[in-house]
Amino acid sequence: MYIGKEANKVEMQELENNRVETYYDIAKLREYILNLTPAEAREIGIKYRSTLNKLKDRVREGELNMNTKEMRKILNKVIW
Repeated sequence: MYIGKEANKVEMQELENNRVETYYDIAKLREYILNLTPAEAREIGIKYRSTLNKLKDRVREGELNMNTKEMRKILNKVIW
C-alpha cells in the first residue's frame, strides 16, 4: 500500500498483489498422506521413514500445517 504520490498508481498495486490462492481438499490430502508408502514418499522427496511417520502422526492428530517442508514437497508433486 502506498501513501503519498504513489497512491494513485493503481497499476503498480495490481502487480504487487497478483497472488493466486489455492484451496486444497483437506479430506483427500489427509487420505493421500495416510496411504503414502515409504517408496512413494522417497519419490516425492521425503527421504526418511521416520519423517513420513511423523507426518502421518500429525495428520492423524488433526494438525495439518501446509507450510512445512514435507507438506510443500507433497503439494508440489501432487496435482489436485
